[in-house]
Amino acid sequence: MDGLLLIKKPRGITSHDVVKRIRKILKVEKVGHVGTLDPVAEGLLPVCMGKATKLTPFLQELDKTYRGTMVFGVTTSTLDEEGEVVREVDASCLTQKQVEEVFEKFKGKILQTPPAYSAIHWQGRRLYQLARSGVKVEPPPRQVEIYEFKLLNFNPGIHPEVHFELCCSKGTYIRSLCRDIGEILGYGAYQKYLCRIKVGPFRLSEAKDIKEVELIKERGQVEKILYPLSEALPHFPKVVVKKNVEKIIKWGRPLYLDHFLHLPDNLEKGDRVRVCSLDDRLLAIAKSCQSRSHFVKDQIGFKYLRVLI
Repeated sequence: MDGLLLIKKPRGITSHDVVKRIRKILKVEKVGHVGTLDPVAEGLLPVCMGKATKLTPFLQELDKTYRGTMVFGVTTSTLDEEGEVVREVDASCLTQKQVEEVFEKFKGKILQTPPAYSAIHWQGRRLYQLARSGVKVEPPPRQVEIYEFKLLNFNPGIHPEVHFELCCSKGTYIRSLCRDIGEILGYGAYQKYLCRIKVGPFRLSEAKDIKEVELIKERGQVEKILYPLSEALPHFPKVVVKKNVEKIIKWGRPLYLDHFLHLPDNLEKGDRVRVCSLDDRLLAIAKSCQSRSHFVKDQIGFKYLRVLI
């Protein structure tokens, strides 16, 4: 069973818990998730099975889109609703316009310090393990990028609530973003709710919850909800090789123009592609060494990044 499964992760369990349950339900040895969701967060969690686990590095780098709620005037130890309240102030003077102006400032590339309660490794231990044992560590800030950041709704009050949607690069911590915005506005803030609605081209509306997967497995229809390997990276252009080229790929030998039946017209040098067979099986992930408009017949066409046969 090789392919990509889109799961609706519920609140209250870890991403690793989802993997364990899917492994048990579908009886598949190799299972891994793409992009960790905190236990308090819900939403889209792509799960790779079988040979699809070899595609995880390419899926991890996809942009993520979230919808969430932040509360101003309250700061918590974990930056979300699970932590203890560290500070509480009256933020009733905060306006929607002020929040929108700060949102604009966070668009683009920013430096972000990960939260203390996170799964990042620090000198052989995870940050949340150190935080729980009372060890204070401040990891170096990392660069992330916010592509879109819009305010959906503003509820005024002593502790105003802001509903938002944002699209960001991998590695972005929304909890840290809420903290930083709260600090700039002078009231503090925490993340009350978070749902991931999109990962690259994949949407939450396409995902199934764990109980649905169980029922589908009982009916013997798992293949109907599984993205095959050839469709697991739809953002990579597809190239199609001729019959009997599979053994050349399996041996790791170079690919030239004569090995292909189809190359995209807009192919550029450096583009990553899906190398597929005539019957649409994914054979490899490769990087183009030439552009389509100036493809030289006798020069190597592609460099392998991952071979799947």
